[in-house]
Amino acid sequence: MSRLTPKIGCLLPLNSDFGHIVEISQFCEQLGYDSIWAFDHLSPYWIKSGASLECWTTLAALASHTRKIKIGSLVTNATLRHPSLLAKITSTVDIMSHGRVILGLGTGDNLSRHELTAFGYRYESIDERIIRLRETIRILKGLWTSNDFSYAGRLFRISHAKLEPKPAQKPHPPIWIGGQHHKLIDVVAELADGWNYWNITRKQLSERTNYLRDRCARRQRSFNHIVKSWSGNIPPHQTVDELLDYLKKRSDTTTEYFIGYFGGVTIRETLEKFAEVVRKL
Repeated sequence: MSRLTPKIGCLLPLNSDFGHIVEISQFCEQLGYDSIWAFDHLSPYWIKSGASLECWTTLAALASHTRKIKIGSLVTNATLRHPSLLAKITSTVDIMSHGRVILGLGTGDNLSRHELTAFGYRYESIDERIIRLRETIRILKGLWTSNDFSYAGRLFRISHAKLEPKPAQKPHPPIWIGGQHHKLIDVVAELADGWNYWNITRKQLSERTNYLRDRCARRQRSFNHIVKSWSGNIPPHQTVDELLDYLKKRSDTTTEYFIGYFGGVTIRETLEKFAEVVRKL
């Protein structure tokens, strides 16, 4: 099965050197990358110092330092912000960027447990987190598209809320869900515009893709209208052929988007190589 040339994204290093982040973002734009992304962690567990800039503050600033490239969160943790506040934040950044926001959403996982509890948040069960994610998406869409929105769920109640101004994108910015759990994929089939999987194996991808296809069919949603995107660490010092083989082993013909994370120091040569390799897939 053939496919169109995949799109390319870069997960940014959110270190304290904002000038470097801007430089990388602008270089990605020059190279023809489709998107740049910020992770949403208060203290990233994989960074020894735990230091990073805040996701949406950084994206708002990057909106004024770039012109065409899409900006997104990979992924916003639904636990960290009330859905109404998140609706306002994303609407504002979408206006500031002239309609370039992609809202990636997730629930957090065991790797984020210590981070959440250290900052005073609860780490909920997967079922509780899925309820929060579903209600968050329904509230986001309602506030973005309605002039008078009310909602009564298990976790949230909204009463005649009027969110203005609306996002620049109509009917609303695309919502991608990140994760591999089957319960998350159920939400993708029901409510999302895209699905992102991180460092997944080919075997896992095949099983999860078939599961998503089945769930879409049950809901009479088009599987092809949901963007399928891979994201993961890009190993340093690989040749073009080695990197090509690396990505082929973690994707399939349904994968239409590749988002690379290059670590704390992202250099131009690596970004160029990644773009070259993805265009060969």
